[in-house]
Amino acid sequence: MNKIIAKHFGLSENDVEAQALNEEVTANAATSVNNVSACESEVDDLHETGGAPADEELDSSFNHGEQEQKPLMKERVVHTLKKKTLGKVFVIKSNRRNPRQIKAKQKSCRKHGMLVSALFADATPAYDAGYVLVNPITGEEVKNREETFGMLVIMEGNTRFWAWLEEIKRIKEEKRKSKGKGDAKKEKPFEYTFAYRHITDPKVFKDQYRHINIDNVPTKTKDFARDFLDTEKANMIIAAYAGKIDRGLTPKAAGIATKGKEVKKADVQALLAGKLPCIFNDGDTDDIELYQMVFDGVCEGFGIEKDAPIKNKVLKGTFIWHWTAKKIREADEDKRIDAADKVINMFAGMSAQDSERINNAEKTESQTREQVIHGILDEMYNRNKQ
Repeated sequence: MNKIIAKHFGLSENDVEAQALNEEVTANAATSVNNVSACESEVDDLHETGGAPADEELDSSFNHGEQEQKPLMKERVVHTLKKKTLGKVFVIKSNRRNPRQIKAKQKSCRKHGMLVSALFADATPAYDAGYVLVNPITGEEVKNREETFGMLVIMEGNTRFWAWLEEIKRIKEEKRKSKGKGDAKKEKPFEYTFAYRHITDPKVFKDQYRHINIDNVPTKTKDFARDFLDTEKANMIIAAYAGKIDRGLTPKAAGIATKGKEVKKADVQALLAGKLPCIFNDGDTDDIELYQMVFDGVCEGFGIEKDAPIKNKVLKGTFIWHWTAKKIREADEDKRIDAADKVINMFAGMSAQDSERINNAEKTESQTREQVIHGILDEMYNRNKQ
């Protein structure tokens, strides 16, 4: 088999054996592919670049209309995703989609190709695990379990996937501008390759998906928080923390505004492992509601409506929330509500001049910008007490 593959693709037999060891995959029966866009006819359908023979049950996998496609292979194999097979792929909504990272990955893959293959798995156990699945073409969320039958989900390789789609869009636009002439006519997107893993147990999928991300250094605390909200019993603190991030706060600022302290990556990892770090103990609802009350009051003082996106750069950062948390912590246990009320009233009566001073504050030779802003807030607080 390896000799045949090597001859077909112009590789050495050693190259094929090395590729075969790249990823172990198992099989899953899949249904036919949906048409997803008018431009899909420009490219071939999904095909495999090496591996062992398929099971008989997979003979009909990845068909597109009447055009029969080669099936997902049971053993070690890497496949290439094509536009015609996009109708079989879902993405996980809570998986990060950072435009800057996508752009950088697009540039890298355009120059060097996709050096590491992605990992796809069956979509049904992902849905059963609680993840919200999304059609990457239409942006529509999967509403019922039946929609996942025979479908795949991206387990690893999400940023490369979006980079691949952006590259397709870029090339299409270049061809439109050049009217199909010159170099643009010959340009093709980089190949998006993936290995397939057969998973039927939702718990296994969740565990493997999480650990892929835990082992991935760039994964942020907010990514773990979204994962937890997707798959576990509701936790007030995590929900409030993730909600502030979604509105525009940095993860550090969101933690301080929610609980008075920064949420660490290790805290969320422990939570995902079934432990309950102190910061996520939502038994004391009064404490959570107190910080939320202050947060809403500060936002209102800056003219931001409830649940509206936060675009103010000072509010997006930690400076103000460090100050409000300090005021609450410094108060005696039985006077914390009074301290919160004073902070809220201060921001409610904030003048346009004070708001401008905060937003335009600059560091000095002797003070950081945060210290300057805290000085302005202390001045406002003392003035409000009189």
